[in-house]
Amino acid sequence: MTPPPASTKVLDFLCRHRYRLLGALAILTVAAVAWAALSYLVYPGYLDHGEPSVAVISWRLLGGIPAFPAIDDPQRVANIYGPLTYVVHALAFALFGPSLAAGKAAGVAAAILVPVAVFFAQRRRGIEAALVATAFASVLVLIYIPASIWNRPDSFLALVAVIAVLIANAADPGRAEWTKSIMIAICGGLAVGFKMHGGIYVAPVVVCHCLNPHRGLKTFVVMCAVGGGTALLPFAFPLFSLANLLAWLAPMTGKPSPIAYAPRLLRYGAIFAVPLAFFVAGWWRQRGAVGKAGNALPVADHGYAGMYALALAAAFHLGSKPGAGAHYFFPFVGLTADMMLRFAPGVSGRTIVRWGVPVAVAVLLLGLSVPVQKRFQLALHWRESAAITTEIRGIMARYPDRTIEMGVGQDVYTYPRTYYKTLLLLAGNPYTLDAAVTIEWSKLNIAFPDSTLALIRGCSTDLWLIPKGERPFAMIGYYGNPVFEASFIAAFLASYAKDKSFEYFDVWACKR
Repeated sequence: MTPPPASTKVLDFLCRHRYRLLGALAILTVAAVAWAALSYLVYPGYLDHGEPSVAVISWRLLGGIPAFPAIDDPQRVANIYGPLTYVVHALAFALFGPSLAAGKAAGVAAAILVPVAVFFAQRRRGIEAALVATAFASVLVLIYIPASIWNRPDSFLALVAVIAVLIANAADPGRAEWTKSIMIAICGGLAVGFKMHGGIYVAPVVVCHCLNPHRGLKTFVVMCAVGGGTALLPFAFPLFSLANLLAWLAPMTGKPSPIAYAPRLLRYGAIFAVPLAFFVAGWWRQRGAVGKAGNALPVADHGYAGMYALALAAAFHLGSKPGAGAHYFFPFVGLTADMMLRFAPGVSGRTIVRWGVPVAVAVLLLGLSVPVQKRFQLALHWRESAAITTEIRGIMARYPDRTIEMGVGQDVYTYPRTYYKTLLLLAGNPYTLDAAVTIEWSKLNIAFPDSTLALIRGCSTDLWLIPKGERPFAMIGYYGNPVFEASFIAAFLASYAKDKSFEYFDVWACKR
């Protein structure tokens, strides 16, 4: 009797032990996510200049300071994220107190919850599907670190989209399911509340849910109304001005989409296009089975895949703008896992294809995530971060009765030192100038209002911290242009002089 080939033995082994193997893979990847996220939570610093901006705006909410000041306000402090981004971090500050960790806690928690939510979203497809999806989602979190765990809106968008998938998968296809329709619509509204374009991450779920004989156009209209109302609700409160947000947002929409950004976006976006390949393969297979007159795939699947493709195209366009990036794809993680497992059985009726192909994709991505994790760990300069934190606290203790703000120098490579401005604000110091916003606005040739220059000339802040040995506010930004105008630098140098130098910062004091 001829023994079975080795490949058959391997497949037989994998099939017989698939639950244990898939469980081990899911646990390993979730543990890796938790380790990376919690490491960043306790790290006494930030890796991105937008994070301290989000943290300080959120902290100021607790003091009744609006998130979106008027565009001609002398205090240049704003960001174009939706109001819910600041609300969740303000709640974290209210719960845990003023600390850098509290300003990162909500984003870290959302990142860890994403693969957990994906597990429950796929549980109805069986334990195999749930474990595969969990591993896949975890690996995408690892690939997109730090964007997947920072305090900007991405992890929240991913979590809200996964919850929408979970609700849609729990809906009975034989019923109208109004309660679940409303819940999905609320998820869409929350997504917009985190970021103005956040609806694209829930739209495919809405379309798929409504393409059901028991729902249809009426359900779609009601869901749009509920989602819109949810998105607008925060603006009913005085802390959030829709007019001011739109005024800050308007100049950003005119940013170009350089072709040079396309290769990187395509490389990262290819991961999320895998379900579409499964859909096309399944469609072609079913088409051959039923003849050229039609195909056996449900109309909801066509709507799901079509809207998903449009949403990916929208994310590609938005992510290609300067200051954006490939992390615009990350919130699709839950939809990508859902669609992959939905369409994989259509490619082949064999069990090994139904769960083996998605596993192979997850394992491949896990390998690709290794260098990302190495870069992430190398970027965490624990000793330097602790030293900078200690120095800033020491400076505040040295000048207990004087207000202190963080400024920038001339070297973009020392700019990360200024990310620790959160420490100053949390200690009760003012916050009138956000370099992260100025970098964007200088690229768009938007000048400082005279009222901002008047604050500098009048020494509204007693002391400024500038990276040691550097000319204040002379930095060339990420876009290759001077961040601060000559008039601003002249006003600062006329009003302030270097008072004392420390290891990382110079203290510039008002001359009066």
